[in-house]
Amino acid sequence: MSPLIAPEIRLNQIIDYAYTLFCNRVAGEAVHIDNEASMQLHLSNILLQIGLLNQFSADEQFYIELEKHIELVNPTSKTRRKARVDIWIELKKGGKTYCAAALELKFLKKSDTPAVTDARHSVYQDLENLEHYASQLDNLPICEIVCSDNLNFLENKGIKFSIAQSTDIQSYPGDTTYSRIELSQQYPPIHWDQYGKYNFLKISPIIR
Repeated sequence: MSPLIAPEIRLNQIIDYAYTLFCNRVAGEAVHIDNEASMQLHLSNILLQIGLLNQFSADEQFYIELEKHIELVNPTSKTRRKARVDIWIELKKGGKTYCAAALELKFLKKSDTPAVTDARHSVYQDLENLEHYASQLDNLPICEIVCSDNLNFLENKGIKFSIAQSTDIQSYPGDTTYSRIELSQQYPPIHWDQYGKYNFLKISPIIR
C-alpha cells in the first residue's frame, strides 16, 4: 500500500499549483487584478479550493486566513511584535496543525510605480520579513508572489535591488534612502513567468 502524501509536501504542492492556476486565470482574463487586494482575493480562492481537495481524511482540515496577525518573540526594528501576513495556510488533523506556510504578495503596476527602486526594495523587504517570521515559527515555509505589467522590472540588471530575469537574490547594504536588506536563506535565480501582458514571479528559498 502506498503511503499518503506527507502534509509538508501537500502544502508545497498546493502553493505551486495555485500559483500556476492563478497566472493562467489572470492571463486568460477569467479574473481581473489591478492591486494587491484583488491578487489576494483571487489567489486565496484558488488556494482554498485546492486545499480542500487535499483533506485526505475526515479529521483533516485545510485552513486559510488573510491578513493574519502573528506574534513575534523577538521583533526587529523593521518588524513589529504583532506582524501581519498577506495569506496564511495550514493543514490540520484533529484540530492540531500539521504544517503551515506564509505568503506575501506584491503587485507592481506600471502606471503606479514611477519610483521603481522603491518597488524593487519592497520586494526584498517582504522577503526579509518572511525570513524573520520563519526563524521564529519553526522555520515554516515562506513564499512571495509578485505580479507586474512593467517589463522594466524584468530587464534592468546590475542595479540595486534588481529583480531582473536570472538575477541572484542577495543582501544589500543600506544607504541614506533605503534600509539594509539582510537575507540568510539561499534562493534560486529570479525566474519570471510571462503570461500575456502580465509577468509573475514566485520566490521561495531552496529547500536544503
